[in-house]
Amino acid sequence: MKTFNYLFIILFSATAFSCSNEEIHYEDDPYLNFITASSQQLVDQGSGSKIVELQYGTLVKVPSAEVSLVVDPTSQLKEGIDFQLMGPSNPSGNFDGKISIKLLEAGASPEGKNAVFRLTSPTIQNGVITQVHTMTVALKCPLSYFLAGNFKATMPFFGGTYDTVIAAGADTDTLLLKDYYANGYDIKLKYDPSTGAITIPTQQTGYMHPTYGMVSIRQVAATASTVNFCTRKVVLSYQPFVTAGNFAAVVDNIVGN
Repeated sequence: MKTFNYLFIILFSATAFSCSNEEIHYEDDPYLNFITASSQQLVDQGSGSKIVELQYGTLVKVPSAEVSLVVDPTSQLKEGIDFQLMGPSNPSGNFDGKISIKLLEAGASPEGKNAVFRLTSPTIQNGVITQVHTMTVALKCPLSYFLAGNFKATMPFFGGTYDTVIAAGADTDTLLLKDYYANGYDIKLKYDPSTGAITIPTQQTGYMHPTYGMVSIRQVAATASTVNFCTRKVVLSYQPFVTAGNFAAVVDNIVGN
């Protein structure tokens, strides 16, 4: 039986804000930033390697520029041994660009290791937001291995750790957290089998807050939601909310036992 003890809730204000239809123009320097601060990539056992793309943004369109990745000294994975950088990128005429990375199977482990990157360009300055991207690279294990056994979920919303059952959903590449918030309500998750990235659809949880009624959840991007079939670990980043407003975003950690 889960007991609600998460006290912080942000209620919507009754104050109305009005916006004009005028277009906002940004005319400052482009500046480089990663689109996300973290990601996960899975490398199939026996594949030898996998080519992935890491996206960055420039705030304004850039006529022509060279943008490259720099490996941060804190990176667990080493360039030339665990992965290869496949040259610079040119975001010419766009607000963003992508840089290709070849991940080598030899550098991927079941538990996953981190590759840490920074951006550099001879003509574009770095911004102040999202200057480091941490990519977790792991081997890909079968779904059957992941589902073999139960799980324990640490849930800040309820302030405790609870036994949890995960099952395969009826739809392709979906998981169900059985009776996760309340009996009779399963939480549906969509996962990318090539990266382990999880998408959390907005949905009701079945849990009735004693004051505000039905609690629903929606995905947030502050922390990546991921699943690792090899380590049997799930990270869920989401925001519980009710009709009256939002609870603070939480991160649930689910580990197989």
